[in-house]
Amino acid sequence: LPKGLVLLISIGLTVGVIRLSKKNVLVRELHSLENLAHCDVICLDKTGTLTEGSLQVENVYTNIDKREFQRLMATYLVHTDDNNSTYHALCKHFSEDAPYDVIDTTPFSSDRKWSSVTLCDGRTLVLGAPEKLCSTVPEQAEKLMREGKRVLCVGLCQGKVDIREIDLAAMIVITDTLRKNATQTVRYFYEQGVDVKILSGDNPVAAAAVAKLSGVRNADRLLDATGLSDEELRCAVHDYTVFGRVTPEQKKVLVDALQKQGHRVAMTGDGVNDLLAMRQADCSAAMGNGSDAAKQTAQLVLLDSDFAVLRDVISEGCRVINNLTKSAGVFFIKTVYSVLLCVMCLFLNTDFPFIPIQITLIDAVIEAFPAFFMSFERNDRKVEGTFLDRALRAALPNSIAIFFGCVIVFLTAPYAGLDRAQMNLVMFLTVGVVSLAGVVKASLPLNRLRAFLCVSSILGFFCAVMLFAPLLQLPA
Repeated sequence: LPKGLVLLISIGLTVGVIRLSKKNVLVRELHSLENLAHCDVICLDKTGTLTEGSLQVENVYTNIDKREFQRLMATYLVHTDDNNSTYHALCKHFSEDAPYDVIDTTPFSSDRKWSSVTLCDGRTLVLGAPEKLCSTVPEQAEKLMREGKRVLCVGLCQGKVDIREIDLAAMIVITDTLRKNATQTVRYFYEQGVDVKILSGDNPVAAAAVAKLSGVRNADRLLDATGLSDEELRCAVHDYTVFGRVTPEQKKVLVDALQKQGHRVAMTGDGVNDLLAMRQADCSAAMGNGSDAAKQTAQLVLLDSDFAVLRDVISEGCRVINNLTKSAGVFFIKTVYSVLLCVMCLFLNTDFPFIPIQITLIDAVIEAFPAFFMSFERNDRKVEGTFLDRALRAALPNSIAIFFGCVIVFLTAPYAGLDRAQMNLVMFLTVGVVSLAGVVKASLPLNRLRAFLCVSSILGFFCAVMLFAPLLQLPA
């Protein structure tokens, strides 16, 4: 059995976790490095992921008296139950005027996309998305959203909220800064064969504008998910890149739909509205400035809230998978030829030609020694195929060569005048030489480290055979 792989995989992943901890990445599950490296689709939120998440009020366009509007906003901010990034941006901008007394409040909902407070005089202030509060989205709001800005509409009505009766009082323009390394990170995802999808609760036009600035391909293929059924979303997930006005349940449906199409999906998020999708995804990453629930759910926590370090996570995962796959190609040589030789010995009713201490030498010098040091090399080449398939394909030619070599030695030994001990020595040397050829093949293309490991393995094997022949029960 290739038992050394268990130790090498654990060491490789642990080294990756240690390296990532120096980049302020908390790895909550060891295998998440491998999971992310295997993902071929990554779903990103707009706010806090592509952008820095530091929302600021850029401008306010009012249709009513400014002092009255200031007081209405102060009333809303004092009495609303909202506690999200938009709320904090509004608090920083609007002064703390004396608020009106209120008799009722309606908290923000991902389904409604608005919240409200009802004053004692019967007026109700409603704050929410333009398409929810206006029968026709103002042209100015459309223009601002195409620039990637978030627009909130503030309306007034009497009594119970009726969208048809709302009078537009103001438009609040909120901006967020695009992360400096967003474009490079998105480009790296594409280089690794990872497709990018944007799942945002914001207006799809604004989300698409930010996605385009970040270098997301096909960012103009956008969809407003408002009112769409689960089946409609499943049909649309392949054709669209940017999904706006997505509810938490719809995010989960989109991730599940991608998985059912055969994709392995990673999900990043920072809020409670991302929890369902993060649990559904094959690998999840939370921002350090996100909610506690998101950080508890995620397999990876980006403590600096910089999703660019996902490049390092993918790189570490690729290093572990690619290097261990190459090493496994050497480990599996012994596994395959041992099975073949066992079958041959059973049919011929003869002893297995090797004893455990001889196999231990091959384990230590030919398999473990070079594999251990090669596992630390940087190797962020795109992961292709499955681990077992690639490892067995690499091992099979050498294993078959060893098997047929041993069969030829076994059949010709009587005619060559070799006794049992001499025959076993020739078989053992055959195994060693062909296994060493496997080490050289796994080390290509050679560099200084790999060349040193190849030479050390070759010298180490033959020196051990000559120096410890009695211990190995080999004829001198």
